[in-house]
Amino acid sequence: MFTIPVLDIKSDPLDVLLAVIGYRLSMLASSDNEDVQALFADRQATIEFTSEETGVARYYVFDNGEFSQHSGHADAPSLSIKFKDSMTGVKLLTQGNATGFMTAVQEGKLSMEGDYSLIMWFNKLAKHIVPPVPEELTPYIQRAKPYAYKAQKTAHHWLGVAKHKMGKS
Repeated sequence: MFTIPVLDIKSDPLDVLLAVIGYRLSMLASSDNEDVQALFADRQATIEFTSEETGVARYYVFDNGEFSQHSGHADAPSLSIKFKDSMTGVKLLTQGNATGFMTAVQEGKLSMEGDYSLIMWFNKLAKHIVPPVPEELTPYIQRAKPYAYKAQKTAHHWLGVAKHKMGKS
């Protein structure tokens, strides 16, 4: 694993995703959206995400409407979320539901320490991370979906072939 020094992002998929989420959160913190501003207001919390397997760690600081993200471990996080491995973290974060987190805790795929109410709050904030698709683009997206599914199926097939050839199946 290597680090992109200018951006302070490791090549690990979880760290890349967390960094992108952090950049989007910084955009939201300075947006004019009143719903988002209400979520950021009067909130002082530090949320840390880590991967046991790779040691990746990144944390977000929410401080009364201000936001910052940092690579590494927080001194005293309000909530610490530790994923079993990076791909588990990526899957759970991209699903975007708190129920998935609770199920993963029961299955031993993640552990949490701190203020659990921050999960529900962060889930509300996460709904704003992915901007809505403009209505005028919807027909184009619908036309592209079959091709995307076909490309995904083809990529999955050739990934399996490559793994088999490399003796990793």
